[in-house]
Amino acid sequence: MTDHDNTVDAAPMPAAPMSADVVSWQPPRYWRCDTLTSGHELPPLFALVGAAGGVGTTTLARMWGPAADSETRWPAHPETTQWCVLVARLSMAGIDDAAARLRDDVRPEGLDVFGIVWTPPRPGRIPKEVHRYASTVGELVDHCWRVAWIEDLMLARRDALAPWLPGSLPDSKHTDLAAGPPLAVCTTGADIVDTVTHRYRRTT
Repeated sequence: MTDHDNTVDAAPMPAAPMSADVVSWQPPRYWRCDTLTSGHELPPLFALVGAAGGVGTTTLARMWGPAADSETRWPAHPETTQWCVLVARLSMAGIDDAAARLRDDVRPEGLDVFGIVWTPPRPGRIPKEVHRYASTVGELVDHCWRVAWIEDLMLARRDALAPWLPGSLPDSKHTDLAAGPPLAVCTTGADIVDTVTHRYRRTT
């Protein structure tokens, strides 16, 4: 045998153990990690995030062309818009939901939740106590909008709703949802788009 034959190969060094935090980390269940789309052949300018289920994010995203429906999860994909509007019912329970999401959730880095859209729980007058509470929670964000009850939505199917697109507003007497949302919904969408545009300009 040669000297080489008498050598013993050193055992490979074991790999350094990975940190338990690295192995176990998963995005929170209320993060959405897929890419969002607007559904209207437009890149989504902002995302609608529900404070809870059933608050109207899907219908609003259908009516606002530049919006994406993120359901009840914060958008976390790097190619998805980081501009978010929280959507909540204008009721005591709905405002509680909004407050909890804004105060307690861990949100993806860089996410900008710049406003709340309050949607009506029913037609008719909203008690003043609810408005006062909404005003208090609304101070957690920079902007708040209200969407009125739209009776015609009761008979409308989502795939029959035509979207509002920036640069256009319907006549004040317009009521055909198949041709576009009511004027008040369009003006709210336009105000959100303007808000996002101004915030973007301040960060660039």
